[in-house]
Amino acid sequence: MKYLCIVYAGTGGDTLSEAEGTAIKDECIEGDNALFSAGKLYMASPLQGPEAGVHLRHVNGRTTRIDGPYAETKELVAGFMVIEAADMDEAIAIAAPGPLDGLVNLEIRPLLEERHSKTGQDRSAFFVRRS
Repeated sequence: MKYLCIVYAGTGGDTLSEAEGTAIKDECIEGDNALFSAGKLYMASPLQGPEAGVHLRHVNGRTTRIDGPYAETKELVAGFMVIEAADMDEAIAIAAPGPLDGLVNLEIRPLLEERHSKTGQDRSAFFVRRS
């Protein structure tokens, strides 16, 4: 089963030195590559800050665009991973360890597997592993 791991980080000022930030980034990349090689990771990435984002709201055939942060919050989505695990316990074991310990919170949710009601088509082709 596939799981989405959503990484939440606080909005307070950065308390890490540049060297600490670089070490954490490097360890995350190494860990992601190890999980990918083990067949447990489909995709992972940090996200740019909310100021680079856009919120879209589509109502009554009309799309409204709102640039930058929308809601006041103490935590923002900072990154994500899509992993493969047998169950939630394995998903937790895959996602929990790492260099972000104490710096972020994780939300892990199973992806909903759906099939088209007439064609039977699903989204499995989106998860073809590419090296």
